[in-house]
Amino acid sequence: MTALASSSPERCRTAQWRVQEYSCGFERPHGGGWSDVRGRVVGPDDGAVTIVLGGISADRRLIEDEDGPGWWPGVAEVGGALDPTRRRLVSMDFLDDAAEPFPTVDDQAAAVLMLADTAGIERFALVGASYGGSVGLSLAAMAPERVSRLDLLCASAGVHPMTQGLRAIQREILKLAIEAGQGARGVDIARRLAMTTYRTPEEFARRFGQEGEPGGVEAYLSARGADYARTVTPERFLSRLASMEAANPDLSAINCPVNLLAFTSDRLVPLEEVEATRAALTGCDSRLVVHDSPYGHDAFLKEAARVNAFLEGRHD
Repeated sequence: MTALASSSPERCRTAQWRVQEYSCGFERPHGGGWSDVRGRVVGPDDGAVTIVLGGISADRRLIEDEDGPGWWPGVAEVGGALDPTRRRLVSMDFLDDAAEPFPTVDDQAAAVLMLADTAGIERFALVGASYGGSVGLSLAAMAPERVSRLDLLCASAGVHPMTQGLRAIQREILKLAIEAGQGARGVDIARRLAMTTYRTPEEFARRFGQEGEPGGVEAYLSARGADYARTVTPERFLSRLASMEAANPDLSAINCPVNLLAFTSDRLVPLEEVEATRAALTGCDSRLVVHDSPYGHDAFLKEAARVNAFLEGRHD
């Protein structure tokens, strides 16, 4: 893995905490040439370092700033488990190079390590939710000496066949749309399909059933698809989907404590996949916490009280 010689930390202050922006380039270790890595470090220089990686739509704006809200409100905020006044929080934009070969999960993990090197960070805890959990497992297997603790939420090492099928359909939608010159429309529709799997049928029935607003579910999905299409190109969406299928970490190499949080209603990462991941963690202490929730895979975003308790070690 070769780093670009120059990196550019940019520093500014908000009213409450310090923000540092980093960018660097590196040669992807599994082929594909050079990629740009952009990350952000928020919090005091002497705070405990925690790298935080989220789902496919997460980026380096973990904490609310002048440009908009962070992607994990209720958790990554003052008073939350990931408090920027107490912790030094590291986040990044996932690699989503638009040309094949697309970045793999291992490439994402290598990018995180490169970002940490650029920021002068040697050892850290890592919180990985959804796709970020897959990256976290890969990183902890790749460089076990650098990870002091791993907290995984709605994440597993394997991919359930139903989830594989969903992503295959999404990729076909995007390819057809690109061929037809309707790439943005493809992103819109593929994202709508994904949104139907993040929550539970019960929650959809409660929100959009007989007492709900007529056409409410169509309007909801249309809005979510349009929002995503405004910020993500079809090629980059394809890149992210391809990356999600390529994880195969050596879990026996992980030697730090690992805590896993699962929700029984999660259809994208079912409980049995999380249990299988834990069973394969033979070189470390691990603990699995399971909750019910009406929010399915999105529970890690919606169940802030339970997530905060989990991250703070209050597992029961």
